[in-house]
Amino acid sequence: MFRFKQFTVTQENSAMKVCTDSCLFGALIRANQPVNALDIGTGTGLLSLMVAQRYPQLILDAVEIDSGSAADARYNFTHSPFQDRLRLHECAVQDFKTEKTYDLVFSNPPFYENRLKSPHSRKNLAHHATGLSFRELAGISARLLSADGTLWILLPPFEMEAFITEARSHSLGITARYTVRHDTGKPVFREVVAFSRQHPPHAPSQEIIIYENAKYSSIFAALLRDYYLIF
Repeated sequence: MFRFKQFTVTQENSAMKVCTDSCLFGALIRANQPVNALDIGTGTGLLSLMVAQRYPQLILDAVEIDSGSAADARYNFTHSPFQDRLRLHECAVQDFKTEKTYDLVFSNPPFYENRLKSPHSRKNLAHHATGLSFRELAGISARLLSADGTLWILLPPFEMEAFITEARSHSLGITARYTVRHDTGKPVFREVVAFSRQHPPHAPSQEIIIYENAKYSSIFAALLRDYYLIF
């Protein structure tokens, strides 16, 4: 169980657990006065909870195919102060039916499209893009985004390049890009990228280093201050 300033995340049944990079991702997600949002592959519900805290009027749909993760997300939503604004849909996003478009769509999707798999099927579903390819994710996101909506994605660098190619095929360009390192001497291990149909020719890019001198960096602390109890 993880306790944050305004909510708690239980993860007993989830294939994917709360981790530092997903918390950072949740802290980075932004949109211009969003009315409704969609979380594709919500897992424990962490990202939905973080975004719901940031935008007090936001109505949020969260989709999750894994039954154990959906059970955790349902519990976490129900026991949060945002429960009236969070709606869980236990299904594959390919089967998710809605008449709405969304001002904000975000996803921490399965990472690996062509990598060796674990013998554990639930971990494969969480880590490998066999149930949801980057092409499908980009297409579904583009279809469900409002005209000026924003899509946020977290992926490792190599996989992010593949997703960017798919996003561009649906006229989604980069509006912001963050590279993430554990510390100064380590390679980039994650990227966070925002996409929109309304995008500049050259999007701003920023590097975030999580640890400096064996402590959380000042930029990480600033981003997570509204969430982490230690700040």
